[in-house]
Amino acid sequence: MKDRITLQKVIPAAVSVAFLAVCLLLVGMIHRTPGLTRYAHASYAFFILQPDSVEEEAVQEYAGVCRTYTFTVPEDSAASTGAYIMFYLRHTVARLSIDGSDLVYDSGELDTPHIGHTPGNYWVSVPVRPVYAGKTLHITLTPVFESVRNETPTVFLIGHEQLLTMMLIPQDTLMLVLCAIAAFTGCFLFLLAVFMPLQGNDRQRLILLGAVALTASIWKLTGLSSVSLMLDTRGIHKELWYLGAVMYMATLLLSLHFLLYLRELGNGRVGNICYGLLLSCAFVLVILQFFNCIELHQVLVGYGIAAAVLHLIVLFEQAPAKRELLWGLPFLLTLGIDLLILAGKGSLHTAPFFMLWIIANLFILGFGFVRAAILHERLLREKEVELRAAKINSMIQQIRPHFIYNTLSSIYVLCQDNPKLAMQVIQDFTAYLQDNFTAISTTKPIPFHQELRHTKSYLAVEALRYGERLNVDFDTPHMVFRLPALTLQPIVENAVKHSLGTGPHTTVHIVVRTRLAEGSSVITVEDNGPGMDLGRKDQDVHIGLQNVKERLEMTNGGTLTILSEPGAGTKVTIRIPQADEAAEQI
Repeated sequence: MKDRITLQKVIPAAVSVAFLAVCLLLVGMIHRTPGLTRYAHASYAFFILQPDSVEEEAVQEYAGVCRTYTFTVPEDSAASTGAYIMFYLRHTVARLSIDGSDLVYDSGELDTPHIGHTPGNYWVSVPVRPVYAGKTLHITLTPVFESVRNETPTVFLIGHEQLLTMMLIPQDTLMLVLCAIAAFTGCFLFLLAVFMPLQGNDRQRLILLGAVALTASIWKLTGLSSVSLMLDTRGIHKELWYLGAVMYMATLLLSLHFLLYLRELGNGRVGNICYGLLLSCAFVLVILQFFNCIELHQVLVGYGIAAAVLHLIVLFEQAPAKRELLWGLPFLLTLGIDLLILAGKGSLHTAPFFMLWIIANLFILGFGFVRAAILHERLLREKEVELRAAKINSMIQQIRPHFIYNTLSSIYVLCQDNPKLAMQVIQDFTAYLQDNFTAISTTKPIPFHQELRHTKSYLAVEALRYGERLNVDFDTPHMVFRLPALTLQPIVENAVKHSLGTGPHTTVHIVVRTRLAEGSSVITVEDNGPGMDLGRKDQDVHIGLQNVKERLEMTNGGTLTILSEPGAGTKVTIRIPQADEAAEQI
């Protein structure tokens, strides 16, 4: 059996894997965009081109309008090397030409065939050649959706490195840092959830919280203009935008799933239905987009409203706990604020509230789950130490010197009078001792049939001493369950000791029964002995049964009750919650 993975091994491994993943990501980004590591000096000249004229005409396609901006390319800047005409567009088809005839850029032609009618969010980047100096540049823009119909681009004549390091990264720094923190922390918590021995729903909670942080980070990053330029999205900008849209939908879906797992008493039927509806809705929308039946951009607002309503239904279908309120309501509030900023500004770099809230939850809730797991692990270790001490104590009580001496003396006599019986007694006595010593190293419950075998070995040895005075019947049809080692045998021994020890002419009849009742495995040990006064603090009588009771409670939540009166015999009942039957048969 494999040893339990300890936290001392798990946490360093998880940190190492997460750190390696971040390093590989940075190496890939630097390899893709070498200018990311070189800062362009401010002395490098750049221009913001102002249009000489703007012409607008109505069209039948897209948002119903097409605008043509006319610029004059400066002669001095066109002669410099490394200069580009660059501007950022959202869901707009672009076409550039020189003097109205020489086509230098067409976003429709450059895109590879794929799903959807939007080119996404991207940078138009056209190198400026000396022959362009003094010529007229025509930029024709056709917005695809009504939401970007009135957006006017800022046209730069600048180098890639200057634009990235002097303008884009400074304006997006806050959001880049927040997304990096959320993504790294989310991945770290995800790895901890995979490797740590978490209990109950804590593993799912930690995985879902990390997944929400990761999907939210990807959604935010795909909406930043600096990320588009870093990844050089010419040709893949449509895929990048659709990735962000899917991550936005996944963030809402995972948030609802996480809200369900925050509940200690279960999700409830309404919660499961709401989650199923949102999941089905997301799946259907993606399929419809795949077949070009809808445009995902136009349904995202409706999907967000539906997700918000389902969040509120799940939240208030029953009295919400404090941490459910602190997740559900701020999630919707901060997300709504960021979406309003996006609608007004056209960019996510000025909308940090949602990411700030996600990061706060990663450290408060996420590491709260980890802390609870560490405390639970510590309690388990303490419980194991107590359990081992209890077993050793039980072992010491079971191996009584006079019992061993009497048994060995009886075997000595039998070796002369009845060697065959002596061999059988030696075999039973050896099995009894072996089971006792094995119990010390056993930390988990054992199958009932093993404990029953131990009990019968003990009785076989005692039968040598008491003969016909000891009668034991076993009625055990239910045997598929587990219990702590040294549970049944000490109870039976207690009955033998305190019944037959009262006089040389007494006899005892003991009945051992097992049943499956009300989801619990029930064991009863009943004898017709002299009974006992349960109100007396007789340590010699009660200490063995008290030891068994404590180990039952510590190991698997079992209970032990005693019914006895002087002169009326004793009945000991054990109840053990029934575990998965398939697991018990392994």
